[in-house]
Amino acid sequence: MIRAVFFDVRALLYGPQGAELLAAVLQGEGTSASPEAVTEAMAGLPAEVREARGRIRTEEQEDEYHRAMLPLLLRALGHGDPAGPVLARLVEAVREYPAWWSMYPEALPVLAQLQRRGLALGVVANWEPSLRRFLAEFEIDHYFRVILSSMAAGVAKPDPRLFALGLEAVGCAAGEALHCGPSLPEDVAGAQAAGLRPVWVNRTGIPTGHEVVTVNDLRGLLLLLGNGGE
Repeated sequence: MIRAVFFDVRALLYGPQGAELLAAVLQGEGTSASPEAVTEAMAGLPAEVREARGRIRTEEQEDEYHRAMLPLLLRALGHGDPAGPVLARLVEAVREYPAWWSMYPEALPVLAQLQRRGLALGVVANWEPSLRRFLAEFEIDHYFRVILSSMAAGVAKPDPRLFALGLEAVGCAAGEALHCGPSLPEDVAGAQAAGLRPVWVNRTGIPTGHEVVTVNDLRGLLLLLGNGGE
């Protein structure tokens, strides 16, 4: 019997994050920068800045990191005025990145239906500590009994310890839980390592040869759990 369903954020919502988001902002401000170029520039930042990212546990630390990192990133990308309006736009974007995201149309009705069926719901994601605030922007945070950010927890998928924290929070055994996400290495392999039943959300519909329970969108969960949660 399934008693709990966990989600990765990207099973529920879609939009740019990290280097993809920063590149989109820079391009909108007339600066030529691909996500690959941003990733390369971030990899070349001073060691103390890169190491500081690994120590982020709170939203305050998240904000401090961005304020320290973004001017250095602009310099690394060859921008002439790292303290000007482009920096202000980047700071605004990383603080208000929900504005760049959208919810999949079936996500809300599926969450409501699963909650009505009495299932414990959670989010387990490789994400910054602002994860709860992010979900609150879409008014879906109240559906989840637990919301776990990898940065806040200090451990990331596919490490089974992050899944174990979710199970502990809802009081559920691993074999009684599903984890739904779009990443084979993080969501599917991570859930399997933790003993949860993985559901791969493959919205492309392109087969990859992996033998795993697959849904094209979240409505497939209602079919999987249609027989009393079996």
